[in-house]
Amino acid sequence: MTASFKIFHKTVSDARQGTARLKNRLPLWVALLLLSGALLLTGCGPEAPAATATPTKTPLPAGEPVLATPVPVAQATDTPVPPTPTPDIPPTATSLPDNIAPYTGKEVADSTFLHKRPILLCINNDAVGRSAHYGLNKADLVYEYIVDGFTITRLTGLYQSQTAARVGPIRSARMPNIWMTQMYDGVLACSGGSDEIRYLLKNEVGFPYLDVDIDDPSNTVYFSSVGSDYRTRLQGSTDGVRRWLDVVGQDKDWSRPGFNYSETPATFDAGPAAVVQIPYPGGNSVEWRYDAQRNQYARFQGGQAHIDNETGAQIVTDNIIVLFAQHELTDIVEDSLGTKGVNVELYGFGDLRIFRDGRVYEGTWRANDESPPRWLGPGEQIVPLKPGQSWIQVVRPTDTITYQ
Repeated sequence: MTASFKIFHKTVSDARQGTARLKNRLPLWVALLLLSGALLLTGCGPEAPAATATPTKTPLPAGEPVLATPVPVAQATDTPVPPTPTPDIPPTATSLPDNIAPYTGKEVADSTFLHKRPILLCINNDAVGRSAHYGLNKADLVYEYIVDGFTITRLTGLYQSQTAARVGPIRSARMPNIWMTQMYDGVLACSGGSDEIRYLLKNEVGFPYLDVDIDDPSNTVYFSSVGSDYRTRLQGSTDGVRRWLDVVGQDKDWSRPGFNYSETPATFDAGPAAVVQIPYPGGNSVEWRYDAQRNQYARFQGGQAHIDNETGAQIVTDNIIVLFAQHELTDIVEDSLGTKGVNVELYGFGDLRIFRDGRVYEGTWRANDESPPRWLGPGEQIVPLKPGQSWIQVVRPTDTITYQ
């Protein structure tokens, strides 16, 4: 991590009056950026009304490669700020054998990848994007989080223990991607982003960032393109990202704490949970239904079975982790219609629900920039996950999760 950057928390500024009031101490580069932006914005007209998110780049015309169309300069009056780091380090996980994946708890035939950076890929999750999902079944973890003015959700898959030949559709980075990639010490691969987020990812964070629009504008070197719909066309792969890491010399020996796993569930559960309902905005509510025969949860979103097109089967998972975190609407403009970005605080602590084996566990999570989350139950006992894939559903503290 660079000395000047520690992941966003909050900036309070008043660009229209040409001043900036900072809640936390800022690095010099951030202060200068805010001041110059404030001077430029003084005297500007009223803000554009809230709008539905739109593409941030031009769709692929037939027979032509995609070249990035710059996002209009964001008229932002609020820019993220490095926070004071969370002081308490989460409890250390039990050391896993060398051939056990840290984020699935499952044995792998080739442990080479377990010593390489995890790959985090940004995946479209609007209704059209969901119809074209590929490769989610190969992710060790999948994060789902609210973006774009609290209108939709986006997914980020973390890939380490398995290779994935096709993951998509790939879309642009959002603020939560910075939090999560830092804590896992991973590499982030997305298709562009707002000017503010893109600048930070390319210049200030301590992890590699592969921006398709900058590093592979033809979509033929590390990525590929299928069709012409901007919502579904861009496809990624773990091999492509690892080749880019080698080219830019940013691969390294990797080591971060893993999660705790046990085939036997803990005895301090809070009761049965065969159906889990998560109220995401914009008609994107999620439902997980427990399949006792498979001992897994099957996923539904927007009232439809969620399918991974690689297998043609419904998405299932072994663990559902509902993580309650503070959300804040920023003044970072995410698209040409003025849709505002959402900051989600993934460091610190908050409430937690874990679902496995048809049961629910209540507790708290803790995380910081040097360690992935810890899942804690009563008396700060670590809640062991079932070996396998986990979906981390990030929600607001005011959201009501139902299960029965």
